[in-house]
Amino acid sequence: MENDADDGLKYRYLLNSIPRFRKCKLDLSKRDGLSFEERLGDEDILILGTLMVVEYLNPLIISIENLKQFMSTKDFSMTSQAAHLKQLLDIRDTKRKEAEKLILDYTYNNGNLGNLK
Repeated sequence: MENDADDGLKYRYLLNSIPRFRKCKLDLSKRDGLSFEERLGDEDILILGTLMVVEYLNPLIISIENLKQFMSTKDFSMTSQAAHLKQLLDIRDTKRKEAEKLILDYTYNNGNLGNLK
């Protein structure tokens, strides 16, 4: 991602990550250009960063080239492309689960348990 000189790609990953962090106690829709109006805490940044990694991995996994390789071979085996795709899928799934756990912990730690009956 460091090759994105204007940060446009990273900004799109961030924008795609925001709706996935529905439980955030801050209003992430309040943005002024490239910054949030409310100050994000470390936990908010960690969750958004993890979700951005998932967003970064999605197009790599679903790229046309990987789909062509997957669909065009009857005897699809664990060649280097297949192994690479499997690793990307594993990384994405791990990051997605990590983000879900972070959000669950965040919700638990910031929720009002007194309202539960």
